[in-house]
Amino acid sequence: MVALLSKKRALRSVMVFAGAALIIILALLAVPPATASAAEAVTTCNPTSSNACVNGILQDSSKQAIAGVQVTLGGEESATTTTDSSGKWAFSVTADGEYTVSLPSDVMKNHGLKSDKATVTVKKGDFSKARQVVRFDEAQESDGAQESDGAQSGSSASPESSDTKASTQVSSGQEESAFSNFMSRFWQQLFSGVIFGLMLGLMSVGMNLVYGTTKLSSFSHGEQVSLGGLMAYVGTQILHWPLVLSAILAVAVGAATGLLQNELVWKPLRRRHIGPMQQMIVTIGLSMALQYVFQFFFGGDVKGITTSVPQGFQMGPITTDFTTLMLAGIALVVIIAFTLFLYGTRLGRATRAVSDNPALASASGINVEQVVRVVWIISTALAALSGVLIGIYLNGIAWNTGALMLLLMFSAVTLGGLGTANGALVGSLVIGVVADMSSLVIPDDMRYVSALAILIVVLLIRPQGIFGKQQRVG
Repeated sequence: MVALLSKKRALRSVMVFAGAALIIILALLAVPPATASAAEAVTTCNPTSSNACVNGILQDSSKQAIAGVQVTLGGEESATTTTDSSGKWAFSVTADGEYTVSLPSDVMKNHGLKSDKATVTVKKGDFSKARQVVRFDEAQESDGAQESDGAQSGSSASPESSDTKASTQVSSGQEESAFSNFMSRFWQQLFSGVIFGLMLGLMSVGMNLVYGTTKLSSFSHGEQVSLGGLMAYVGTQILHWPLVLSAILAVAVGAATGLLQNELVWKPLRRRHIGPMQQMIVTIGLSMALQYVFQFFFGGDVKGITTSVPQGFQMGPITTDFTTLMLAGIALVVIIAFTLFLYGTRLGRATRAVSDNPALASASGINVEQVVRVVWIISTALAALSGVLIGIYLNGIAWNTGALMLLLMFSAVTLGGLGTANGALVGSLVIGVVADMSSLVIPDDMRYVSALAILIVVLLIRPQGIFGKQQRVG
């Protein structure tokens, strides 16, 4: 009778958590259906996951700004703008391809520019940010007539003093512009790092929960992220369902795979007393198998969950959009709900007890196998939800997206403390911010190297992580 009541209470807790997760997913309904937009003329352009930039500063042959000139963008998207007082102009574009930037032909003749037209190729890439800078200020070779006209102008300043003054002004302006651009990128990258850290935290808490209860480091957890994003793609682009129903499908499939994995693979291995190391090797094989299954059915290209781009807006020095803020809010609310589940429900307390000492928890009357089953369901459901969010945030999901995120998840849970409740979230925020901020000083393609460097440093200095407890070995 006591066991029956315990099972009913556990089932009630699972239903409460599932209901809360469903309510959070329904918040996706608040995300407006974005429509595809043409290129937009902006004052300052900051590249994000949803837009790239084509911009520049229009200067004459003596490096002086040319203001009030019409600049026309043509190609995949088109727009027109006018240079400001400092010669700056910028376009925000949302489609990859070749773009042509052109000026009125008389501007080239009047200001000694090399050309009045330039072609650039914009490629945002899978997870990168792109900015194309166009310059027209390469001076033409001056002829004798121009020098004669200059001599007859009656200027009292010598050419040397004039050049020195112009050089000083240009140098000061360039330093100010460089500092302004750096600070703009600083705040933009910090914002992007926090957003990415929240989504990485949603991926990592499930992995940390599995390790805490089973001591298994699952290398196939990244594929649960890919599965969630791909199921959302199936729902929106193949079945033509609304985004919210597609997200529910992705989370349900993710939770079902967690239950099947536990019942068909991990539970039999635990009964045979197979150690965590051998089980970890199984997860590596499972990860490889799932990747090739995804590639076989969905191909090697990036699949877009949504086919439209939201309209961006400025928040101080930061460029963002409503969809990004909504995705970050959903991730944060789900993480908070998960924390409340761990600390405020009977099943959550039982989960923490199993994580601390499975033998003692079993002796206290806790059904360890039931707790582990629930942990697998919740962890894979959270991973699937994170796949949906990251797929929308990055404008696409691929067969190996989860594999690319896997080392970052391991870095986050190691930094926060393996098996700790809140360690994965804190570690994910640190890793996300450091990874995005490092692109200020190193190439964007190498930004994940800094996160892995943190992993090495943490293992050398504090192996148990920020919130982990030091354990005696031997």
